[in-house]
Amino acid sequence: MEAARTGARAQPDSRDGTALAAPPHGPLLAPFPGLRYDPAVAGPLASLVAPPHTELGRSHRAAFLASSPYVVTHLERPEYGSGVGPEVHRWLDTGVLVQDPSSFYVVRQRREGRTQHFLLASLAVSPGDPRVHPHEDVFDQVVAARVQRLEATGVDSEPVLLVDDAPWPIAWTRPEELGRLVGVALHDDEVPWLEIWQLRDPTTVQALATASAEHRFLIADGHHRFAAVQRIARRTGRPAALLVAVADQSLEPVDLLALHRVLPATAARELVEHAPRCRTVTATTREAARRIAAGLGGEQALVLLPDRAIVVEAAPVEAGRAIGSGAWVDAVVRASGVPSEAVRYQHDLDEIWTSVDPAAAVLLPQSSFPALLRAVEGGHVMGRKTTSFRPKPLAGTVLRLR
Repeated sequence: MEAARTGARAQPDSRDGTALAAPPHGPLLAPFPGLRYDPAVAGPLASLVAPPHTELGRSHRAAFLASSPYVVTHLERPEYGSGVGPEVHRWLDTGVLVQDPSSFYVVRQRREGRTQHFLLASLAVSPGDPRVHPHEDVFDQVVAARVQRLEATGVDSEPVLLVDDAPWPIAWTRPEELGRLVGVALHDDEVPWLEIWQLRDPTTVQALATASAEHRFLIADGHHRFAAVQRIARRTGRPAALLVAVADQSLEPVDLLALHRVLPATAARELVEHAPRCRTVTATTREAARRIAAGLGGEQALVLLPDRAIVVEAAPVEAGRAIGSGAWVDAVVRASGVPSEAVRYQHDLDEIWTSVDPAAAVLLPQSSFPALLRAVEGGHVMGRKTTSFRPKPLAGTVLRLR
């Protein structure tokens, strides 16, 4: 965890620049001149893309950085660069990256027997636009750090994930009917596991852009990056843009998982002490813990200590718009003085179960796409890092200059 991830929550009505006019109601998505790797210079695409930056631990990040001088991870922070100024400009100058004419893209990812399509586009970001809904809380210090990073790197190297279940006039999940294949990564058995399709036909581009004006997007992953671009828009007084990947929740729903906490036992005991109500439960096996967690309400959490398991009822969070037990858990943990780097976030109960002794864990309730929509439409957000949408789009398939 980065030290900057601690601090006060960002207030949704804060202003740090010139006020913008009323939010626009035109297209939310637009084509953009994407940057793509030239395999003849950079090497095979499979060796250059990477998981989202926040999912790379230190050891994995170091391994990716060492694997190739052109793996996308080198672009994700200015300190990974080799000189002064954005590294992406040097990669363009030397032919590592090539720039396309303005296009939409569809990325097809095949992993573990599952196929997922993402529509890559440039999102128009205007503070207060009611059509784009963050569903998780953010923190001022992290947003400020993201602004600095975006400006220093000069590139969107991974897309923010949006989900949406409204119909589209064109079936972009069948990209072979709409565009041309411009990138592919192969398994050892020569089966494609990653494909990049470019959509440039004017009728297709216009139809997708026009239809996007009527959509309501939920931000699934990348809340701090979205908030950072909102801040840039406020500061400059004009709309900003952000690389996004849209998942069609009606045709290919992404999974929504609870994101649990692994933390010191002392912090977990603070939760029990501060809970308005709690009850001891029997969770001596991971299967029992899984069953109990599946039955949690939105204001409950399951605390797994080395010697016992307790279901706690959350108290209302005193400040901000955040609701749910995740927001309360984080508020108590911060107040207890536990440093952010001592808390790990994990969705996999099997991984969590092996960490409970000597540490502890807090299992949060499972949410749903409709429940998140109801929360944001009511003006609320969930606690920071309380959900995990999967699969996530890879970084480095198509990039966007800032």
